[in-house]
Amino acid sequence: MQESQAIATLSELGARDRGVFRGRDAEARGVTRKQISSLVAERIVVRELPNTYRLSGVAPTRELRLRAALLWAGDGAAAARRSAAEWMKLEGVRAPKPEIVVPDGRRLRSDSVIVLEGGERAALMIREERGLPITGVEATLVRLAHVLDDEPLEIACEDARRRRLTGVPALHAYLDRYARRGQRGVASMRALLGQLDPAHPSRSTLEVKMRRLLLASGLTDFVREYPLESNDRTYHFDFAFLDRRTILETNGRRWHDDASDYEFDNDKWSVPGRHGFKLVLATWDKVTKRPDDRCGTAHDHGCMKSARNHHA
Repeated sequence: MQESQAIATLSELGARDRGVFRGRDAEARGVTRKQISSLVAERIVVRELPNTYRLSGVAPTRELRLRAALLWAGDGAAAARRSAAEWMKLEGVRAPKPEIVVPDGRRLRSDSVIVLEGGERAALMIREERGLPITGVEATLVRLAHVLDDEPLEIACEDARRRRLTGVPALHAYLDRYARRGQRGVASMRALLGQLDPAHPSRSTLEVKMRRLLLASGLTDFVREYPLESNDRTYHFDFAFLDRRTILETNGRRWHDDASDYEFDNDKWSVPGRHGFKLVLATWDKVTKRPDDRCGTAHDHGCMKSARNHHA
């Protein structure tokens, strides 16, 4: 086979996985190892992993490196942990290098890939999503619980719940069925589930941060997603301190793409006053950058201060 034919064959082969291919698959199509080595020397092809290559005209993105890792690992491998979460687009999770799970007994090592132990195959809940095999959302979150701090784990979990990928009952059921004593991530996931509102996932990262800030400040007497009615419509508010008659609403939107959103917010924010509640808006800046007055204003001295005074 001439070099031009070899390049055409590898381009066709690589098209199936966005520009990566295995050497043995190329050999099966008539491209020799010597030709592959020659193309590597000419920088037409780049070696990503043993027996796994990338066409040099294709950028080495995280997706491409994950695809290469799965090709290298062979049948039965799946994206796992941070790679699976990133492929699901769980908020805040990124994989610096591919993280994959392989069947038990398959010994693979590379400085470029994190290879995880497979364990019970059914517990991985492997499925195909957008062309890649990945672990199921419950399996992914439990494995994430071993490597993420509490806050980013909660952000990822609440994003999955918000998008209806899973729920508190489904996560409990998964743990009851598959968790083993001493298994990494299980204790952290159980602890998180004990804190979450089983019915109402946080609607944003800011709301997660606000909830954690309230708890860290010793303020636990709030009601999540508190309903108030106005003009035959029910509005739900993030945090309600009923004894203090204060509503705390996180407001993380940086702009309004739709004028109707702006009108809805104005309508919603006028409702608490009609029921005798004081409304405090917690913005990203106030929650993350103002430790002494993170959700208050100069006028109301902050809902955190008001709540602390109530508890004093």
